[in-house]
Amino acid sequence: MSEPLFIESGGAHVCKYGEILCGDSLSVAGISGGKLMVLSDGLGSGVKANILATLTTKIALRLMERGLPLEEVVATLTDTLPECKVRKIAYSTFTLLKVLDDGRVYLAEFDNPPTFFMKQGYKSQLQYKDRVIGSRKIREAHVHANAGDWLVTVSDGEIHAGIGGLLNLGWDWDKIAKFLETQIHEDASAQKVAQILVDQANDLYQDKPGDDTTVGVLKVRPKRFGSFMIGPPVKRDDDGAVVKKFLEAPGRRILSGGTTAGIVAKILGQDVVVDLSSMTEKIPPIGKLDGLELVTEGVHTVNATLEILQSVQDVDELVGKRDGASKLAWEFLYADSIDIYLGQAINPAHLNPNLPQEMGFKSRSVQAIANLLRSKGKEVRLEIH
Repeated sequence: MSEPLFIESGGAHVCKYGEILCGDSLSVAGISGGKLMVLSDGLGSGVKANILATLTTKIALRLMERGLPLEEVVATLTDTLPECKVRKIAYSTFTLLKVLDDGRVYLAEFDNPPTFFMKQGYKSQLQYKDRVIGSRKIREAHVHANAGDWLVTVSDGEIHAGIGGLLNLGWDWDKIAKFLETQIHEDASAQKVAQILVDQANDLYQDKPGDDTTVGVLKVRPKRFGSFMIGPPVKRDDDGAVVKKFLEAPGRRILSGGTTAGIVAKILGQDVVVDLSSMTEKIPPIGKLDGLELVTEGVHTVNATLEILQSVQDVDELVGKRDGASKLAWEFLYADSIDIYLGQAINPAHLNPNLPQEMGFKSRSVQAIANLLRSKGKEVRLEIH
């Protein structure tokens, strides 16, 4: 049986110099069995271009989510956004990408630069077919992607970066493809690559972009699984069954709480080893158990983790941090599919009226984390024992 795939997405943009709003729009949505991405470049720049591009991406995304064929999507866009009567060109361009987790890729482009298909780290030429729908000439491509493949779509601001300045003819498509070959690797995130491309274009524009510049990235990789256990079950007799389920779940294993760690350690026949070097003023130290990726203290660490997840967008922002809350947040952001085992046995220490009120909110914090992860596109299964 082949390894499950996951479609990781990232996006970044920089506005045309002197503009507050970006005239490009990038929208991404998860669908059953895959992901959709739409990039649109509105005519001109500023408010009008932003409205036109945003309308295009939102309309296209909603129609694609409903499974409408390309003809209907393009026809709707054509009816909604007619041609400019003066310049005789479309009010907005678009690139539509649909990548399924079985590796099937569908791509449709209208007046945007060709999409970069990076196969195992190297540029691969897409085989396009032209198709006329109404008055629009659309480029279409069907391809199969495997783990390690990337799809990168850009607005023409990226292609034209540096034109008339550092690069006479701009940062053309082939140069960008070669640059991408130096940047994409297994550990790079889709968001990081998107930001690198936009930053490079901004540098070529010498921090004064001559056009709105947007990059959308889809990375195809193996799906990452994780399981998280916090709190012992209400019924002590359930300890063994819940721990067995936790330990047999696929992927990385993380647990929080001293009592929980003690139960798991006893079943494993081990002792928890405390790493005092990870302790901070606010966050207790982490522990270590063979076979588990992370062991942390409970309530304080989980509450701090929730705060981190509310402010951090990308897993790369947490790389190298040693405290338990940052490490726990990293685990949550790293996983695509997470099983959470929440035990609701009451810890007598948390009933002490002299302790902060937050100590009684473990269950609420864990459920808030689960909801936040779902909003970030994660699959989360929460079991309460």
